[in-house]
Amino acid sequence: MFLARLLVGKETKLAQNRSLTVPPTDSSSGLKYNSVTGHTNGSQVWIVYENGRAYPEYLVRYYTGSRDASRSPYESKAEASKKSKKWKTSDFELDIPTISTQLNADMSHGFWEYLSDSGWVAYDTFNQTLIEKTFQEFTRNAAASGVVVIKGPQWEYEVDVENKTQTNVQHAACKQRTIRFHPTCAQAP
Repeated sequence: MFLARLLVGKETKLAQNRSLTVPPTDSSSGLKYNSVTGHTNGSQVWIVYENGRAYPEYLVRYYTGSRDASRSPYESKAEASKKSKKWKTSDFELDIPTISTQLNADMSHGFWEYLSDSGWVAYDTFNQTLIEKTFQEFTRNAAASGVVVIKGPQWEYEVDVENKTQTNVQHAACKQRTIRFHPTCAQAP
């Protein structure tokens, strides 16, 4: 089973209908709904009709009986957290244990900041690396996305390095802030 994030867009609530292959048309706009929601076997479900609207965030596995090491490589959540820390973001995969090495190489010329209500604030080390990697990929390849999703302690943000903005995607108002790259001054030898 996958636990997924969905971009539901304009949705409509319907009773179960196994013959529905495309979403119905909204009578007020004449456009098709983006998704359909309803209840199946006591659970609320959403159906999206475009692959780009669903992001499989987690794979959830259920097992019965004793643990089979060939199907479940880690005995515990703690073991998995220590040994398997890869995040997929934008068009690259980042291996967390190598962040400090990459940060020293990539960020020696400066760092990324956002404008808070009280002034400029630097991103933490992990998010610095994600933003810088996205920026480097975007500057090398114009077709690459200049947007990366980062997570703070409370919120999730879309950082757009092309437009120099950070948008809180979980806040009701989708609060947007300005970001910048702050260069480090070169030191004399």
